Amino acid sequence: MEDGIQNCKVSIKETFINKLGNITLVTSDEVTANSAKPLVRLAPKRFTLGTRKHQMVKLLYRRKPGLENGEYRGVLAIQCKEKTEKSARQVTIEPSLIHNVPVIVRTGKLPIQAEFVSTAINGNTLHLELKIQGQRSLTGKVAVINSATGEVIFERNNLSIYAEQPLKKFEFALGEYQNTPLLVKFTEDPKMGGDLMIQQPVN
Repeated sequence: MEDGIQNCKVSIKETFINKLGNITLVTSDEVTANSAKPLVRLAPKRFTLGTRKHQMVKLLYRRKPGLENGEYRGVLAIQCKEKTEKSARQVTIEPSLIHNVPVIVRTGKLPIQAEFVSTAINGNTLHLELKIQGQRSLTGKVAVINSATGEVIFERNNLSIYAEQPLKKFEFALGEYQNTPLLVKFTEDPKMGGDLMIQQPVN
């Protein structure tokens, strides 16, 4: 048997997002109200992967009749374990590696609004509160900018805000920029299907 060969399978798993914005897997067979699982078909579902090889997996969207416009979520679970020959031993231990990749399906045009409801400096720390209102999540980056020069001083990427936790708080240690005129800016990631951008001076 060639070393490094793995048997892999892929599936869509249910997720739950609590009021703190934490994402957890649903362990039961229950289908959540905003599940992407019934809407996505995978091909292939199983494959064998060799060392330094790659495999393309297609996610095909299939809309159900009568489906309401909305945002449907889940994770793509990729589970791989080493391919082993059958053994006469009754007990074996097989390490298994699982990757979970977020999946978001949006149907229709879903409105979203965002605003910085608080921008305050306390001592040497900039405190921000970003709030969303709408029918979908928001993913993007927050930048703290020198408003006099346009220089980006701090930047935080890959931030996600969900309807279940519409208020997100951030802190930035200002250091030498404590007395610098500041502007805060949020830019939505275009890869996530949106183009929202807001900015506001720091009071």
